[in-house]
Amino acid sequence: MKTITTHILIGGPGGSPSALQHSPLASARLRLAVAATAAQELDQKVSLGERTPERVDRLIVGKIGANDIQTRQGVWLAEIERLKGLGARIFLDYTDHHLDKNSVMTEFYLAACEMADVICTPTSELRTALIEHFKIQCQIAVVPDLLEYESVKPKQELVGAAPVGLWFGHPTNAKFLARFIDSHLHALTEHSLAIVSSPQTLDILKRHKFSQPPTVGIQTIPWSVQAVAQVAQQADYCVIPSDCNSPKRYASNNRLITALALGLPTLATALPSYSEFHDNFATIGSEEAYDLLKQPESHSQGCERFQEDAVHAFTGPKLVAQWRSLLR
Repeated sequence: MKTITTHILIGGPGGSPSALQHSPLASARLRLAVAATAAQELDQKVSLGERTPERVDRLIVGKIGANDIQTRQGVWLAEIERLKGLGARIFLDYTDHHLDKNSVMTEFYLAACEMADVICTPTSELRTALIEHFKIQCQIAVVPDLLEYESVKPKQELVGAAPVGLWFGHPTNAKFLARFIDSHLHALTEHSLAIVSSPQTLDILKRHKFSQPPTVGIQTIPWSVQAVAQVAQQADYCVIPSDCNSPKRYASNNRLITALALGLPTLATALPSYSEFHDNFATIGSEEAYDLLKQPESHSQGCERFQEDAVHAFTGPKLVAQWRSLLR
């Protein structure tokens, strides 16, 4: 019986598929690593990297990224076209809505979507946007991001004398944090914020033109998977501001489900991908959100409901099974 070969097209040199689990790139850890596990469970031969084999049966196209896009775009599209011409089935993992914004990656994704046999998205909202606004004809499968943390029971009292909030994420979301701080200057008095991110986030906050100097204390911690969990132990709530009018509105629900799994009452912008969890978090700007800032220890019910009812949908075995059904 012929062995099916699967290649994961991702930036950088090749390596062991298990290395994806430790990648600094979220889409590699939370999506491609799960896909690789699924392919291996199907006894497929899995390779990865920018150098593609002469022939493969399955090609999973990971996030291309903005680095060296002028060179990489042509190389990747040529390889996708070549392998498709040789009979490979093309799976495009589409996690950011580049078709909806004029980014340096838009041209690549316009062409890649045309060649894909299956497009994988992390949310049904992104799937709907592709179908309704861009008339995508191929199969579009929704496979959520992996939750990479064990559930932690919510705290019943403040960790310290005053509330501590957690914000974690990529610097591209820092402007939303700055706006949140500026619009909640009074509510955040005596609070402190622990920011788990890269140094660029602090730079963005420093450059922001606040309406008046913030009094909230800010502590910055270099991002790592472990750091998010460790800082969450010392935090009382999490805040995830965004903007429903920006391309970020199609972000996956990963940050929200992470915060809830880590036992943190959460204030968040009501992004489309968060809608199924509307009972589990407080919408920023609502009366509930302002009350949460006053007494985060009294708002643990949303975390508890999520951990009881929904967390299982984002576990490894559940998501591996979804990828397996696609890669057979």
